[in-house]
Amino acid sequence: MKIVSVLAHLVRIPLASPYVISRGMLDAFTNVVTEMRTDEGLIGYGEAVPVSLIGDPVQFKSVIDTRLAPRVIGRDPADIESIVDDCLVACDGVVAAVAGIDLALWDLVGQALRVPVSTLLGGGGLDSSAARPGVLVDYTMSVDTPEAMAHRAREVSAFGFPGVVVKVDCKSIDVDVARVRAVRDALPQTSTMRVDCNGGYTPEQAFAFIDRIAGMQVEFIEQPVHASDLAGLKACRGRGLRVAADESLSTPLDALRLVSADACDVLNVKVPKAGGLLQSKRIAAIASAASLPLVVGGGLTFGISRFASQHLAASCTSTVGHCHEGPGPASQALIDDLTTPRVTRQQVGDHAGRVPVSTLPGLGCAVDPQKIAHYRIA
Repeated sequence: MKIVSVLAHLVRIPLASPYVISRGMLDAFTNVVTEMRTDEGLIGYGEAVPVSLIGDPVQFKSVIDTRLAPRVIGRDPADIESIVDDCLVACDGVVAAVAGIDLALWDLVGQALRVPVSTLLGGGGLDSSAARPGVLVDYTMSVDTPEAMAHRAREVSAFGFPGVVVKVDCKSIDVDVARVRAVRDALPQTSTMRVDCNGGYTPEQAFAFIDRIAGMQVEFIEQPVHASDLAGLKACRGRGLRVAADESLSTPLDALRLVSADACDVLNVKVPKAGGLLQSKRIAAIASAASLPLVVGGGLTFGISRFASQHLAASCTSTVGHCHEGPGPASQALIDDLTTPRVTRQQVGDHAGRVPVSTLPGLGCAVDPQKIAHYRIA
């Protein structure tokens, strides 16, 4: 089997309501969807996704078209490690673009072998009779007033989400503390709650914020300081809350640096940001070797990456017992998606706070070409 074509589509799907974090506001997701075809008629799909308000999808498409696709065409998609490593060299540092190639390769190989990607990754493919019937997921809440966030927390908890992630904008410690307190008071005691700063605080501000929320049953605080400040991240530890690294973590090399610096208690991997599933599994191996929990984050992804995140979470022991945002439905109000089936909130309610992991071949989703055409932009 040989790859005969790679097409990269720039796709924009609007949000029904704005999504606000410490770095700004979004009104749509604009990602690159890749379509990889083989000489045997199989089609695999991938996705390259910018980090929230960081990264240019137009650049991603250019990198895929000019640098990556020429290295892929004519090769056997089963040579995943060799192809991805070649693409990592060729991508000129735009690692997130490589996910568009990586996910499509795994999708093709799973289809060819008629097994789900989780089986290829070592997870076996989960179903309702398995010991782990699905992946626990939580809900990420956009920045809003404390009252509005408390109302939303009650809604998603009643719907079946076992936990929430509270976004703060890092403009006022007092207001951010009020947001956390309001959400905690609105949740059942059994619900988990995480707080995500998206790197918006200075170390001194982060210390003050952590000291004030440490007694509010916060599972951990995510990226309280800038991505490059590993010393500041480490200094945030030991103040009563575990610290998770997200913006500081893209590649396996980043994971090694975080572990070597003793800078965090939790690693948060985003499949598209890491460059795909191969790189994510390498990060998972580092987390396992360091005895650190691994959380599979989401970001501004369409359904393609959400199915991929499900397979990753289902194939790692370091993810067990933790909630994940990436495998679940988008917390942001996307008006539509490209995949059938679509990852939905109804699944979470129907499966006691989990999403089932597809046992169909490949990623386990069909991608609608008509929707790609409808939402494609120049």
